[in-house]
Amino acid sequence: MAGKRGQKSGKETEVAPHYQESFLADLDGRVRIARTLLQRWRDFTNDLGGVANLSYQEQSLCKRAVHLERLIEKKESTLAHGETVDVNAYLAALNTLSSLLGKLGLRRRAKQVPSLSDYVSGRTTTNKEGL
Repeated sequence: MAGKRGQKSGKETEVAPHYQESFLADLDGRVRIARTLLQRWRDFTNDLGGVANLSYQEQSLCKRAVHLERLIEKKESTLAHGETVDVNAYLAALNTLSSLLGKLGLRRRAKQVPSLSDYVSGRTTTNKEGL
């Protein structure tokens, strides 16, 4: 159901400082940062071969990486505007993001798609287990 023109949404316009699994869904999709973060989630999962090829754990790490990356950007913006941040928290966040990315793998993987002739005939070249 659409709201009235000019009516404010009850959804968030920025990520909370503490991770919640639903943080992407909780963001107001009309806000640029919400669209940006959702695109990052898609980019992460696509780089790993597509969400359908990821385990729950990999999907969870991707979402956490998106959240953490945004928090780091906010800290960097604060620094760029001449304000101070907790340097230890900033460095810990960078280290944690690096660790998450290392667990996910920094190598882009192509999504497995069947050839057109295999698709039309209903055959696939690989099964879900990748054998």
